[in-house]
Amino acid sequence: MNFDSYKELNTIAAYLQNETLLFRDNKVAQIALHTGLPGIILTLTAIRKQFPELVDPVILRKYIDKVYTILSETEAFYPSFSGGLAGYAFLLYQLAAEEHIDIVDYKEIIEEIDEIIAEHLDDNLDEDHVDILHGAMGMALYFIEKGQAEYAEKVIDRLNITAKREDNRCYWSTFDFFKTKAYKIDFGLAHGNAGIQYFLGKCIKHNIQTGICRKLLEESLNFYRHNTQELGTIKSYYPTMLLEEDYRNGTTKPETSRIAWCYGDLGILYTHLLLADVLQDEALQAETITKLKQVAGRRLIAETMHHDAGLCHGTAGLALLFKNSYDRTGEITFRETADYWLQKTYDYKTGTDSEIGYCLYDGGERKENDSSLLEGLSGVATAYLATLSPMGAPLVDKAVFLSL
Repeated sequence: MNFDSYKELNTIAAYLQNETLLFRDNKVAQIALHTGLPGIILTLTAIRKQFPELVDPVILRKYIDKVYTILSETEAFYPSFSGGLAGYAFLLYQLAAEEHIDIVDYKEIIEEIDEIIAEHLDDNLDEDHVDILHGAMGMALYFIEKGQAEYAEKVIDRLNITAKREDNRCYWSTFDFFKTKAYKIDFGLAHGNAGIQYFLGKCIKHNIQTGICRKLLEESLNFYRHNTQELGTIKSYYPTMLLEEDYRNGTTKPETSRIAWCYGDLGILYTHLLLADVLQDEALQAETITKLKQVAGRRLIAETMHHDAGLCHGTAGLALLFKNSYDRTGEITFRETADYWLQKTYDYKTGTDSEIGYCLYDGGERKENDSSLLEGLSGVATAYLATLSPMGAPLVDKAVFLSL
């Protein structure tokens, strides 16, 4: 690699601690874990844990207080893990575990947050809105963190009822309000069946309804096996999604999906690597490693479809997932691939060495200094941090569904 990872991490960390520059982006001043100030706080906390010289604790504390102020001045509350109260409350528990705050000081606000989230979780389940980023599963993830299993049990019960079963397989479908206006089977981690698999694995890890979760996982994994595509002109094992009607009619066509955290083979297979561990399934682990090695060999734009440096759908996400795969398996191919994608991340840099700027995409808008965790500089920093550290970036991993 023709760059210094520590230097790049230092440059981004310095930018994230420059309030004048940081708050030029209005998006920063929100409580969203994945898109606002909480994700930046979590990233700086993770950096400080490994490289304390790079993060000023005074600034970190100032940001923690500022996001609390933002919350106290907000009248409309969004409850989700990715964009609202569940993610903010999740952050508080991570900060308490790292001894940056005393959770007792936040007792009153947490009680209020819990009441709001619990009400919205029930409403989301009534509407079958279980999306891990924005729906009931994400809210339940927060409650799992604080040891309240009853909310996860509600979600598991709903997933058990809504699973579409066939032979020894099952899947979940959702209505696509934006594009197809039809029911679809989403394969991805961010919004689809792989996200459900992650949630079920998390529940097993925490001894929550393990019997039901294991059965649902086995059936769901069989669904993925049943729908594995033959590689050739099609460059991916799994499609992005299938229209449920086409699937039922047997009229689906193969589709090449991107390689990314959010959608495509990498996010799915990394989830299966986590599941192999929690299920203690050596056959699943071997099967997943074989497929991941094939994915590691895909480098052409037509095969990967990356166009920016971010974590969600860009090269930082590829570097992070392959580094984590190496840490879990010891397969040197994954470490080499992580380095390759970190180089590509650096290649997306648009500023000089003394400046900060990367090609990033916030939705469909190209930006150079989006600071967020999921699509911006905090995600890029996490990739550099993970490759520098023998232990990766575990604080961030939990926030983006890369550890159980």
